[in-house]
Amino acid sequence: MNFAAKLTQTSLLGLMLFASNPTATFALGKSSTPTVSGTQAVGETLQIATSSNPEKLVRDYCARKRQKVENYFETSSYRIYLCYNGANQKYYYGVKKSNGSTIALRARTEEGTGYVATNGAYDYIVTGAELTVYKKGKLVLQQRVIRSL
Repeated sequence: MNFAAKLTQTSLLGLMLFASNPTATFALGKSSTPTVSGTQAVGETLQIATSSNPEKLVRDYCARKRQKVENYFETSSYRIYLCYNGANQKYYYGVKKSNGSTIALRARTEEGTGYVATNGAYDYIVTGAELTVYKKGKLVLQQRVIRSL
């Protein structure tokens, strides 16, 4: 086997291992809230964009985390999965479309506001109309929701 073939085989093995456990912890700013970072498979990203049954793909995303679907929102740059576990704890999974990077945070519902997830100085708020991100109360991102469940 030549060097290129070995490299390809090693890369594929590494990719398969990563795909089986794509999580690592990180924090954006200072936070006592546990967060998770990982990637969403490119194939999965394409499936959602072109699927005739995106609800099933969203359901499957939460099911892989042993959770159920609360809601799903999509903007031009992000996919936001809102899932809940057996104890009715909600989780916000924000997936960046361009590279699959993921942030996972505990979420809550606020009357008149929508879903809110906090990570240190950052507040992520998603409604049926838009995704907004604030840092220390200052708006840093605002995107219109283009698809939801």
